[in-house]
Amino acid sequence: MSRIYERIRYYRDKTPENKAFTFRTGDHYESIDYAALYDQVNILSEGLAGYKGKTIAVIGNNKLEYALSLLAVLCRVGNTFLIDKELSSEDILKIFEQKKPELIILDEELGLSFDGYRVLTFNEIGAMLKGSRNAKAEEPGSADASFAGRLILHTSGTTGEPKCVSLSEENYYGVIPELNRKWKVVAEHSCLFIIPLYHIYALTSLFHGLYAGINNILEWDFKRLGTVLAETRPCLFMGVPLMYNRIMNALPRDSIPAYFGGNYVFGVTAGSLMPYETAAFFNGLGLPVYNVYGMTETSGPIAINYRDHNRYESVGEILDINEVVIKDPDEDGTGRICVKGSNVFDGYLNEDESIADDGFFDTGDIGYIKEGYLYVTGRKKNLIVGSNGKNISPEELNRKLMLCGNIDDCNVIMENDRLTAVVNTVMSEEELKACIDELNKNLPAYKRISGFRITDKNIK
Repeated sequence: MSRIYERIRYYRDKTPENKAFTFRTGDHYESIDYAALYDQVNILSEGLAGYKGKTIAVIGNNKLEYALSLLAVLCRVGNTFLIDKELSSEDILKIFEQKKPELIILDEELGLSFDGYRVLTFNEIGAMLKGSRNAKAEEPGSADASFAGRLILHTSGTTGEPKCVSLSEENYYGVIPELNRKWKVVAEHSCLFIIPLYHIYALTSLFHGLYAGINNILEWDFKRLGTVLAETRPCLFMGVPLMYNRIMNALPRDSIPAYFGGNYVFGVTAGSLMPYETAAFFNGLGLPVYNVYGMTETSGPIAINYRDHNRYESVGEILDINEVVIKDPDEDGTGRICVKGSNVFDGYLNEDESIADDGFFDTGDIGYIKEGYLYVTGRKKNLIVGSNGKNISPEELNRKLMLCGNIDDCNVIMENDRLTAVVNTVMSEEELKACIDELNKNLPAYKRISGFRITDKNIK
C-alpha cells in the first residue's frame, strides 16, 4: 500500500478534524480536514478505477483538484505524469511523445486543448466529488495492498535536453522520514505551497507535509503572496531566492516578520542558490531560511540545512540517504558533484544508456564538501572560460549582482569577449551601472562585469 496513503489514513484516525488542505475558492480560502481528505482520495480513485495501472497526466494550478488528483492516482490508481502548466499545448504534446498518458486531468482555466486525448477537467473532478460527498468511500481491497504508483516528471535533464524522469515510491518517498527528523515539523504547523506542485521541490515538501499531518496551504498566484500570508498565516514557507530577495528589497526591515503572518517557524529555499547575505538577513530577523539542494533525478533533496545546522554559504548537510563524492577535483577540492542512493532514479524514459558512473549519478553541478556540508559553486555546462583560461561561474556573479539593488532576475553571459549582465530590473541604467561598478571593486579583474543590458522579459 502506498506510504502516502497510509499516512493520510493514519491522520484520518488520529486527528480527523485537523486541517489537511487550505485552498483558494474565488477570492477566499476554505479548508478540508484529514477525514474528508481520506474520503475524497478514495472516492476519486474509485471514479478513476477504469484507468488502473495506467498513466494519467495532471496539468493545472495549485488547486484542491490538483492535489486530490495527484494523490488519488499516485496512491490507488496508476502512474502520475505531472506537466509544467506554463507550456503550450504543442510543447506538451511533444513531451507526450516520450510517454503517452491514457487520461489528462486538466485545469480548464489554462486554455489548453489536446485533440485525440481523453480529458477530465477540474470542474468535472469537482462535480464528481460533490456528487459523492455523502457517500461512504470504500476501503482499499487486496489489489491495493502493495500498490504505489510511479511519479513521472518532465525535466531539462543534466544535459539541458528535455527528458522524462520516472520515480518509484522508494525514490520519491524514502527521504521523507529523514527530512522530518531534522526539520521537526509537527501537526500543529502549516505550510504555504505557492511553488507549482509539478516541481520536485514542492512535491517533496507536500509529501513531507502529509507525513507530518500538517495543514497544506495551496496558492498559485505570486501576486497574491501578501494576501495569502496575511489570511492563512503559515508556519513554514517554501520559496525560491527571487521571492526572498524581493521581500527583502521591497519592505522595511521591521515590517517583514508581520508580513509573513506572525506564525513563521522556518522557510526553505531551493531551485537556485540563495546569496549568503540574503540568508543572513532573514536569520537576523529571527526568520530562519534553510538552503536545500536537490534535483528531479534525485527525487528532491541531496543536502539540507536545518536548525542548529544552518551554514548560509552551503546548500546543506548531506542527507544520510545519499552518498556524495566529488569527482575530478581541482587543487581546491572543487569538482563534479556525483551522488548515489535509493532516492536516485534509474534512468530517463526511452533511453537505454546508463546514467551512472561507477554507481554514481553526475548532477551536472560543481562544488566541494567540507565537514559533511555540500557547497555548490556553479553548473558545469554554464561555466565561462575567460581569455586567461580561468573558469568563471555565472551563478556566483548572479548571486552577487542580485544583492546590488532592486533586481528581479539576472544572468551573466560572455558576449563579444566580455562579461555582460542581462538584468530584469526597475532601476535606471545609471543606477544599475553604479551597482555594477561597486560590485566590480571587490572582484578580481577576470570576473568583472564590463557590460549590461536591461530587459523586461523572464530570464531563463
